Amino acid sequence: MRLGLAACLAVPVAALAAAPATAPATGAASTAGAAATGFVTVAFSLLLILAVIVGLAWVATRLRLTPRAASTGLKVLADVAVGAKERVVLLKVGDGQALVGVGADGVRSLVLLERPVELPPESAPGAFAERLRTLMQAGIKR
Repeated sequence: MRLGLAACLAVPVAALAAAPATAPATGAASTAGAAATGFVTVAFSLLLILAVIVGLAWVATRLRLTPRAASTGLKVLADVAVGAKERVVLLKVGDGQALVGVGADGVRSLVLLERPVELPPESAPGAFAERLRTLMQAGIKR
């Protein structure tokens, strides 16, 4: 994939570099040359935009910025990376909790917890805005 994308990006650049640097010709030849240069520029811009989109999608999946699918019987409560491709995940399964290891070789059950782990409550979506507002009001009163 990377080699193909690099090759696609290199072709328009090579075509632009190969364009003659002489004075423009007159007549139909100059019109055809201008059209070809315009096409190459548009094609290069499109490929560059597509490469940026693919790169941002890759970063979003790497940083886990994409929302997880909702499930009624199984929920991920917490996870932590313990290696380059390994994670330890705390799952809520029905009323119980399970600790599993996720790696390149698959998923392995580590332990079924007898007592549920109490996690700190997640901050509400508006908690930051409220905290900022109170700090700003406190700054105004001073």
